[in-house]
Amino acid sequence: MDSDHKHKVISSFNLPTLGMVVGLSDVEFGFKKGMVLKSISSKRYWEVQSRIIHSSTEKRFDGETEIVSHTNIREIGALKDKTEIINSFEYNIKPIGHHEKPICGDFLVFSVTVAVRVIYKVIDIYDDYLLLDTNNGDTGVMHKKYVADKVQIGDYVRHCEHKVHDLVDEFGNFIIC
Repeated sequence: MDSDHKHKVISSFNLPTLGMVVGLSDVEFGFKKGMVLKSISSKRYWEVQSRIIHSSTEKRFDGETEIVSHTNIREIGALKDKTEIINSFEYNIKPIGHHEKPICGDFLVFSVTVAVRVIYKVIDIYDDYLLLDTNNGDTGVMHKKYVADKVQIGDYVRHCEHKVHDLVDEFGNFIIC
């Protein structure tokens, strides 16, 4: 399930020291490490690694992992105009299943895939994530640490309240690993 709240991509960089960095507008509560963002247009996913802090006067959010940067990576035009977009912040992100950075002007949403008593089919396996078919023509992702090690493409997973999700068949019957 994707959040209704959209965050506009105002900048996007690949930096040798920090990796992939995205500037997002309209951030109200911040993003904790491990949260997943999804592009509305491309349907690609990124995992939040940390928030990039440029000065001690920046707004802080509880639970965020922070990196203090002494390099200014904001766009030159914004610096010349001395205008800042309200509630815009930069985050270090890691792509899930691809190598692309978000496109400026696109919108990202916080994405949660798992719902109680819903069965998802595994359609691809990435380094740390499973790509899931959510049965409505859309996809979702789930971190591999929450599923049995033997999961394969074509398997089904179902939410479990104990943080480890069950391997099931397409009808929801448990598969013993």
